[in-house]
Amino acid sequence: MIFPRILAIGLCFLLLPSLRAELLVSEVMPGTEHGYLDENGLKSDWIELYNAGDSEIELGLFCLTDDPESLSKWQLPEARLKPGQFLVVFASGQDRRHPRFPHANFKLKSEGEYLALVLMEEQKITQEFSPSLPSVGKGQSCGYLFEGERLVGDHLTIFSRATPGAINDAPAVWPRVKDTKFSVDRGFYQKPFKVEVRSATEGAEIRYTLDGSPPSPQEGLIYEAPILIESTSILRVMAWKENHLSTDIDTASYIFPSQVMRQPAHPEGWPTHYEAKVNPFFARIAGKDSIDEEGVIVKYAMASPESLDAQPEELERALLALPSISIVTDKKHFFDSRTGIHVKPEGRGRKWERPVSVELIDPQGREPGFQIDAGIRVRGGHSRSAACQKHGYRLYFRKDYGAGELDYPLFGDEGVRRFDDIDLRTAQNYSYHYSDSTHHTLVRDVFSRDCQRDLGQPYTRSRYYHLYLNGLYWGVYQTQEHAEASYGARYFGGEDEEFDVLKAKPSSDGRATDGKDQGWRRLWTIANAMAMEESQAGRLHLLRRLQGLNENGVSDPLLPSYLNVDNLIDYMLVIFLTGNFDGPITQFAGNFATNNWFSIWRRNGREGFHFFCHDSEHSLAAEPGTVEINRVGPFLAGASYDQFNPQWLHQQLTSVDWYCARFRARAEEVLSVGGILSRSANLARMRHRAQEVGRAMLAECARWGWRAEQPVKTKKTWAEAITWLEEVLERRAELVPKQLATAMRFPRGVPARELVEAPLFNPVRAPRLIKREKGGTFAAESGVVYFRMDGLDPMEGEGVRAGSLMARADTLVSKILVGEGSPVRIDIAREGSLAEEWTRPGFEDLAWREGKGGIGYDQREDYRELIGIDVEKDLYGKGTTVLARYTFDLPEVPAGDLLTLRLKVEDGFVAHLNGVEVGRENVFGPPEWNGKAVSRPDDVAVRWLTLDITKHMTLLRRGKNVLAIRVVNERERSSDLLLLPELSLGNEVLGTVIELEGSDRLKARILSENQWGVLLDRELDSSQQVRPVGKGDLLISEVMYHPREPDESARAIGLTEKSDFEFLELLNVASDAVDLTGMYCREGIYFFLASSRIVDPGKRVVIARNMNGMSHRYPQCTVMTTYQGNLGNGRESIVIRAANGEEIASVTYDDEDPWPSSADGKGYSLVLRNPTAEGEPSDPGRWKASDREGGSPGQP
Repeated sequence: MIFPRILAIGLCFLLLPSLRAELLVSEVMPGTEHGYLDENGLKSDWIELYNAGDSEIELGLFCLTDDPESLSKWQLPEARLKPGQFLVVFASGQDRRHPRFPHANFKLKSEGEYLALVLMEEQKITQEFSPSLPSVGKGQSCGYLFEGERLVGDHLTIFSRATPGAINDAPAVWPRVKDTKFSVDRGFYQKPFKVEVRSATEGAEIRYTLDGSPPSPQEGLIYEAPILIESTSILRVMAWKENHLSTDIDTASYIFPSQVMRQPAHPEGWPTHYEAKVNPFFARIAGKDSIDEEGVIVKYAMASPESLDAQPEELERALLALPSISIVTDKKHFFDSRTGIHVKPEGRGRKWERPVSVELIDPQGREPGFQIDAGIRVRGGHSRSAACQKHGYRLYFRKDYGAGELDYPLFGDEGVRRFDDIDLRTAQNYSYHYSDSTHHTLVRDVFSRDCQRDLGQPYTRSRYYHLYLNGLYWGVYQTQEHAEASYGARYFGGEDEEFDVLKAKPSSDGRATDGKDQGWRRLWTIANAMAMEESQAGRLHLLRRLQGLNENGVSDPLLPSYLNVDNLIDYMLVIFLTGNFDGPITQFAGNFATNNWFSIWRRNGREGFHFFCHDSEHSLAAEPGTVEINRVGPFLAGASYDQFNPQWLHQQLTSVDWYCARFRARAEEVLSVGGILSRSANLARMRHRAQEVGRAMLAECARWGWRAEQPVKTKKTWAEAITWLEEVLERRAELVPKQLATAMRFPRGVPARELVEAPLFNPVRAPRLIKREKGGTFAAESGVVYFRMDGLDPMEGEGVRAGSLMARADTLVSKILVGEGSPVRIDIAREGSLAEEWTRPGFEDLAWREGKGGIGYDQREDYRELIGIDVEKDLYGKGTTVLARYTFDLPEVPAGDLLTLRLKVEDGFVAHLNGVEVGRENVFGPPEWNGKAVSRPDDVAVRWLTLDITKHMTLLRRGKNVLAIRVVNERERSSDLLLLPELSLGNEVLGTVIELEGSDRLKARILSENQWGVLLDRELDSSQQVRPVGKGDLLISEVMYHPREPDESARAIGLTEKSDFEFLELLNVASDAVDLTGMYCREGIYFFLASSRIVDPGKRVVIARNMNGMSHRYPQCTVMTTYQGNLGNGRESIVIRAANGEEIASVTYDDEDPWPSSADGKGYSLVLRNPTAEGEPSDPGRWKASDREGGSPGQP
């Protein structure tokens, strides 16, 4: 029981004037579901105040607060309260000081929280509920008993019904039965065990179920002895007693992976069919084995490991590779013929929300997990067909079910820890379970949102999970934050009520889902007016108005801010990069309609509308033939308000030169080499997600990857889809800048046949500076380089600035060693023919078939003109592998700067030079005479694949040399095969050598065909040799993984966590300066270095968890960048990689002996003893505690 501090009446009169006498909180009602109606007819939490004295009380002298650190949080209205009179204050968060209908600026929680009544001027607490109000049930309130009109006692009572504004005469609530406790916690198990269940209430009866249905005093088995659990089981328990309140239902999922692997086709008690109306189009997508004369066939079975080309232990590991979410409910909520959400997936709104228990269980024990009662609905659009059995869901956390929100760090330190709802999404259009697609990856959608993250924009976060429904395995899912008002309040600040949230819908597009759409309509109106303006000055004026800026470009608080230019640019760059053709404008409607986007706007904020990538399944060439799709537009959707969307807004803004220039600058920054959306960054980003989910995909294949009359989907199927994604990202990195460079717009923003040029990318890249022994040279794709050393741009207007210097760029002269006309000898691989001798110069190949040109066959027309040696007769239906030997003579050991192997190839190959492997693609593992390659698409196969094999140049010899290539098809009856190689030796011819004087600032541009390129802007130090960072260049030299507690000065400025002071220090141990551009870490912590950073030999750089924390504790330290996540306080592995994915620095540390204990929370860091010594970086003997407390970031 909680005892509030209430001053005695006599003492109050002694210390306080009569106007302050005996104001008390007499009753409190947390929980809007059963709240009191306010003046607008809405339910709110409320706090009842009562004047228990005999004099009027001036309410304005008092404050109410729910925060012990902010006693003056909300002042009562200026009004008087007569003796014996009540006033109900609505705890709605709306902050209204109306004398009759006051609304506090905070809300209450039904599970209890702090509350106090405070004399404002003196900051004196007159009544306090500490540490919190008691938890109350549905419809209940808590307060003090009255006898007649007199308040008596100082003990809080929970009432069975609330009496706002009246005497508390409701009967007290019965005591509650003590909660049930399980002897074995939820989790994953291998062997049978027994669970004991107890309640501390003597005489309470315990009831339980094992089928997901809720137990009650009348339903379920009576607990009499420990319950045997010998297979995957769902235990639901409650306890009750007469004249007592029953416990809530406790739920625990016990999962046996070895039994999940054998999940039957017809689980006992589950329906085999359900009746539903299925559109014939959707029925064809779902397949013949999904529907029969009885209705939709419910699929439960798991494919055997053997059918997946896997071992049982591999499938079991896949089931344990991710944390799991267990959804438990009465089966009727899913499969009732009238009300089941699987039978009626098209149902929307609160009416179609069903109660569930939700558990998060991590079999690896890396996170604690949780259990919470919630509501569940089906989410999505096209996938709502009743023929689709793996639906997406949304979980709602409401006071109706228990806790009013989920309080758990679902995304670690990457996001907030409180959620009103969360999505459980899964692929639909390109999936195994619905469309039987081989493009199923579970990576495309989250890739777009990860791009937004890396661009520094707000985004919705995701994690991968296995999902169980009442103990039945349902496949791999992904959590996703929901872009809504509560998201805005938690990430942007303010209250939910301050935000408008708009989204695209198939019918009433652009409709507000939270708040209103007046701001959105105003944005559309001004943007269209801006594009109609005749002059650039007029357009710029309206653009500034959209941004809430005055004529001088300065923020004006009197002008609403509708537009966040940088957020819109980054959003559109992700759309263009990924070739998303279903959002924000959908190609499925002929580009006349909008789809799949969210926007959030804080009405009184200065941030403008933020746009969120959403449901990006139709991207990255998921649909065959869309690798080169151009989504730059312009398109017609958005000309009418009901179709207004972010891309239409972007198209209107391209009428403003200032916007186009800003877009070009950002596009050039992020799409160019080393940029956030560059080829290497995109590949690293995608591979990181693929690595996360790839460990679990065998389980997804087993659950959904089989269908009658179709090949079973295996882990290899998924790996091939990932390889295809890599090819797509490679191609689009090359293609999208060209699409942007030729962008067009509607004249004056009005749809018309005649379009106007609006280039959004400069096709001429910046030159690269190559440091030489003396001075430097430029590398350029084409044209002449103009440069200056005085900090001025060599471009002035459209011409060359007077005094600029001109330089000739480096060129490469190549000699073809093996080309299209080179002779080749080939053989069809047969069993036993793959010994490595055939790759060596001394192998006798006179019996092999001889010819020239490309090797292969094509049953269509794609490769015919490339093929000189047709092998269809010998290979088709008989094998998969051709061996090819190209012999060439060199008069002497060659000297060169670059050795390059280029190939046009389908499907995979392994290349050897003089018996040593120098490259491979799409072929894995040791050689097999009839092995199979990962498929390489036709349109990719006819383009050159380039491999830099310069590091193997020493293999070349005087005399006879052999390039031996094993080309491998995806299957014996493939329709085509191709191999056409080119081996070249390049020698660099230096261009103009320029002098690099110390500390000069170099600015240079290429001028090519009267078009200026992107500016190169570099601070120079002529003593440096700069090269990209590589393996062995860096060491992790200091780690502050467990800092000491923040002191009071830190807490005063919001630095309240130890992790705010974490850092890593990197040391350049190379003899050259290294460029860290593109360096990243995805293991242990997360960061990506998009901008260029040169580190001199022997210098150190610091990467920190929190910039403010470092500035506070280490004011002299310069932080290069920050990371997301936390360094583990126990064992942790950190791997830092270069832009090409090569590991460049790593360490695995621990807090256990022999690692220094003083580095574990005692204020000291881990420091590398001798950076020049050889040895493993994770050897604890190489590390010591720092000499001084706090460490020495950035210093020796």
